[in-house]
Amino acid sequence: MKTLRGWHRQLFVMVAFLACVAQAQEGPRRIVSVNLCADQLLLRLAPERVIAITTLSRRGDLAPDPSLGADKPAIRGSAEEILALQPDLVVFGPFSAAATRSLLERLGLPVHTLPYVESLDALREAIRTLGQLVHEPERAAALETRLDALAHPFGAEGETPVILYYLQGGYSAGRGTWVGELIERSGGINAAARAGLTGYGDLPLERALAARPTRWWRTAYQNDTPTLGERLLAHPALRRQAGEPRWLPSWAITCAGPWSFKALERLR
Repeated sequence: MKTLRGWHRQLFVMVAFLACVAQAQEGPRRIVSVNLCADQLLLRLAPERVIAITTLSRRGDLAPDPSLGADKPAIRGSAEEILALQPDLVVFGPFSAAATRSLLERLGLPVHTLPYVESLDALREAIRTLGQLVHEPERAAALETRLDALAHPFGAEGETPVILYYLQGGYSAGRGTWVGELIERSGGINAAARAGLTGYGDLPLERALAARPTRWWRTAYQNDTPTLGERLLAHPALRRQAGEPRWLPSWAITCAGPWSFKALERLR
């Protein structure tokens, strides 16, 4: 009897081990995303295995395609919600709740943190890494190919537009930003970077105009929500220098992805 019990125990251990090996080879099967940018990438890399996304992916102003993942539960990302889903991978963003991430790690759940992306090279690396993590390198490669096909200049021949990204209160995007990357990849010169701005921050109108922008882009702060900062954007000097604004959807810059370059097509 002892021998039979020992054999059963060994058999159980062997089956459990083989199951773990099979899962490791197949990759995670129950993926929970608690970050908008992770939602958008995972729904393109492993949609069959994503079991929950964030509520932000339901918002048309933030998500490039709110219908994508419409069949998935949308969560706010609390530890209780995540644990109830019994995931085998949880993907956070760089600014997701650190306490929740730490708790899940202590409980032994596999966790991945999507990096903060501000360049095309960083985006490519993030896609490759996530593709390997979810065992979908072919889909990641296809997404990269689409990304490269979209990230090309669209200015008229011989024209190099100087583009100013300008928001309420004079907020702009200078050197080392995703918006700056979009401007440069579109074939333009970033006026804010030319004016000496690094990163995101305030750019006085005088400095912005001194960079001689020939176009300017803007996004809505919140749809149908007027602010006092709008008054600066109505200044006639800005219109005389750069014309009427060209509107860039918020989802193009909230998260870096192929959709960001797709959004630029309306500005051609």
